[in-house]
Amino acid sequence: MTVTEGPAAGPVTRRRHRGARRRGTGRAVAGLTWRLTRRGAAVVAASTGVYVVIEAVSYEAAYPDAASRARLAAFGDDPAVRIMQGVPHAVDTVGGFVTWDAGWILQVIVSVWALIVAVRVLRGDEETGRTELVLTGSIRAGRALLAQLAVLVAACLLVGTTIGVAFSLAGAALPGALLFGAEVAGVAAFFVAVAAVAAQVFVARSRAVSVAAAVLGAAVLVRMVANSADSRSWIGWLTPLGWMDQLRPFGDDRWPVLAVPVGVVVVLVVTAIRLRDARDTGAGLVGGQESRRSRLWGLGSPLAFAWRTNLAVLVGWVAGLAIWSLVIGLLVRSVADFIAADPSYRDLLATLGVRVSDVPRTFVALASVITGLVIALFAAWRIGAAWTEEAAARLEHLVTRPVLRRRWLGGHVVLMLGSVVLLTAVSATAMWLGGSVTGADLSVGDAFASMFNTVPAVVVFGGLAVLVYGVAPRVTVAVTASAAIATYVLQVVGPMLSWPEAVIGISPFRHLEAVPVDPFGLTAAVVMVAIGVAATVAGVLAFERRDLVGA
Repeated sequence: MTVTEGPAAGPVTRRRHRGARRRGTGRAVAGLTWRLTRRGAAVVAASTGVYVVIEAVSYEAAYPDAASRARLAAFGDDPAVRIMQGVPHAVDTVGGFVTWDAGWILQVIVSVWALIVAVRVLRGDEETGRTELVLTGSIRAGRALLAQLAVLVAACLLVGTTIGVAFSLAGAALPGALLFGAEVAGVAAFFVAVAAVAAQVFVARSRAVSVAAAVLGAAVLVRMVANSADSRSWIGWLTPLGWMDQLRPFGDDRWPVLAVPVGVVVVLVVTAIRLRDARDTGAGLVGGQESRRSRLWGLGSPLAFAWRTNLAVLVGWVAGLAIWSLVIGLLVRSVADFIAADPSYRDLLATLGVRVSDVPRTFVALASVITGLVIALFAAWRIGAAWTEEAAARLEHLVTRPVLRRRWLGGHVVLMLGSVVLLTAVSATAMWLGGSVTGADLSVGDAFASMFNTVPAVVVFGGLAVLVYGVAPRVTVAVTASAAIATYVLQVVGPMLSWPEAVIGISPFRHLEAVPVDPFGLTAAVVMVAIGVAATVAGVLAFERRDLVGA
């Protein structure tokens, strides 16, 4: 035994050894966190990068000359449009248009991903017992949390960098593209930090996600208030979704504004670390086992338990889609007037196979398909929640009792379908209410017909999620969400690029009629529902035959 390793080693040497062990443990925590998040980060980075490129291509096709871009700038000054999209800056350039038209959507998408994955990693490690094993070494809980958050923020930077590079390759100016990507990454990091704080306060993963999602919903509403009038523009500094408006990529390129998200994220991360050091592993500052009274509802069956554990998250989805659809309804009249006055945009819609004889209902049909895509992503997440139960080893305790696997998974499928119907109905109602407020020509029947027209396509992706879960549960959400986004992009870009119909027809969205402009396509709907059911059955059978997989 050497002197530096034995009991006679000096205090400096021992401190060095402890520091080396802490660094080694920290690297191990970071490596595990990266392994748990890399697939999702890659999917989000690729899909958002493609989305930016599609926006750029669509802009060049829809607004090819100065006259059409001048009409676009005038449209952006409409109060109803401004509330949702923000004040337009440099929309006569591809960079300025994409920032104005897609910036807030991209921020919401990456924020939802960031808060969900952050809570899943932070609370999931404690639920599975990995955190206890880590803390048996020479690393504090706060330092382990810092290693996890560093990886999650790095994943956000990866997404932002991908967006910036893709944006530049699509023809946008490089400085503005990088600034845009940096802001998207900053907003995602903000919600990682918010979720980290929520994960320290609440024991239940669903409650932490719900609180972080509520912060996101409030951020959207505050931005809408800030955009409603020039006199209220200062309110935009109070919401992360308003920081993009202050940065003005492709306009003034205000790089110093990035100090705001950086500073806020640092404060939230420090807060989360302090809260982590102040609580026990597996507990929370609110709703601990000692203070929470027993609640027995939702424990009578696997379906009831799945409903109980995911109710809070479903409420968040309902609220988010209600706000989104309400805004769509509010925009129907303004967008219809814009399309009616812009022949180039009508030509683009005709290229996509959309009839423009009834402009308001045409816009409703297009917006409903986008909302259907969001609901398809929910279906992927809902089946992915079954994997969460399996990874946490809760499923093992059930299948050792007289609970058939098919019954357990069938409960999740039933809950997914019921939630899809609920989200569709809420979206249709909110859209109709928004249209009614502005006096748009949109009946309640048209709103419901347009939204429920997308359900067959959602069933296809729900069935795909069950099939993937039955075969490779770890990639359930990643594969299904990627397929939904890719096929939506296919049916948008394919016609513009004159791709063969045999290729475009792979997308389920391609087979949706433009309801309420066109009649409901019953044959295509039956075929899509049959495909979804067949995939679901195959997924259940595969699940019955495979071994349970841990995290």
